[in-house]
Amino acid sequence: MSVIKRVGAVEAAALALRDMVAAGKWTDRLPGTRVLAGLLGVSQPTVQLALIELAKDGVLESAGERKAYRVKERGAKAAADATPKTRRVILLTHQAIERTAESGRQTFETLQRLLSTAGWQVEFRVVDFLHARTPHRSWDNLIGAEPGEPVVALFGRPCLAEWALKRGVRMVFLGGVTDGYEVPVVAVKSAHLLSEAYRKLIALGHKRIVTPLCDRPQSYLDTMKETAKAELEAAGFAYSPAYHTPESDYLRPDVTWSILETLFKRERPTALVLLDWRELVTVTCFLMRIGLRVPEDVSVVLLNDQVNAEWFQPDLARFKFPIARMARRLKAWVEEKWEPEDMRMGVAAEWVPGESIAAPPKG
Repeated sequence: MSVIKRVGAVEAAALALRDMVAAGKWTDRLPGTRVLAGLLGVSQPTVQLALIELAKDGVLESAGERKAYRVKERGAKAAADATPKTRRVILLTHQAIERTAESGRQTFETLQRLLSTAGWQVEFRVVDFLHARTPHRSWDNLIGAEPGEPVVALFGRPCLAEWALKRGVRMVFLGGVTDGYEVPVVAVKSAHLLSEAYRKLIALGHKRIVTPLCDRPQSYLDTMKETAKAELEAAGFAYSPAYHTPESDYLRPDVTWSILETLFKRERPTALVLLDWRELVTVTCFLMRIGLRVPEDVSVVLLNDQVNAEWFQPDLARFKFPIARMARRLKAWVEEKWEPEDMRMGVAAEWVPGESIAAPPKG
């Protein structure tokens, strides 16, 4: 089996900038690193390193310290000859790509590599759409997509789907919710993962299972609560929304900590099923503070995967996402080789058993 090379943030940024130069986006001076960082969805230090790499390759030249880079005439021609681009696709995130969830970041990096190899000009955009209630006019310029151009949005929201439909922009979501707007979604269904995690924990004897639901859209909350309720009641246990699926409008360390304090004072959970790696960090610190061990006292499951998961001890029970498959499916959509019969195309994730779950403590 061949090994797929993982594209780092610097290499991905350099590739995107090379494509833009080849397409003639700039013929002389490039914008500053702040503007380029916003355009690509990466940090300014990442952009700076990418510019240095392109200067080494002869695509750009430096005008001196603290001055913008310029397109090198022969470098621009070489870039254009090497990678002629006529088609553009926009990859849209709500924050810098290196700050997004591991599964989303890896899928976008893989998708960028696939599309660039196929001759697409790939551009990143960062627009804070996650908490918007209605479409914003500013998105017209910030996203900059022409009617008919493909846009792949990470963790899309209904207001973004509404904006795309009104502007005639082709859009697909990698994860997220549409609330009925006809925008296709490629995603691992969190409710399916939650159901599988609850069944495994219930089979071990757990009933005090908690899943914090922080900073999630209402339709997502409803689905996750219905799933938890169905699994617990099917096993003969009563379901309490405030206990089993506590909610908050915010995803912050202090919020997660406060939720845990309240729950452990009320009735100590024997299992925690978490949606986010950051929550796992806070949970681990909290359990250490009160002297509890994983999994002897509390079992832990992560409904995601993370490159750093191998550092967690004991080995973390989690789900591995089908990164390559999702990227290929998105590429097929971009190239209009696939249109989903169902607007939401679910893909299965693989259960990684780990050693962070066990039977609940007696008593």
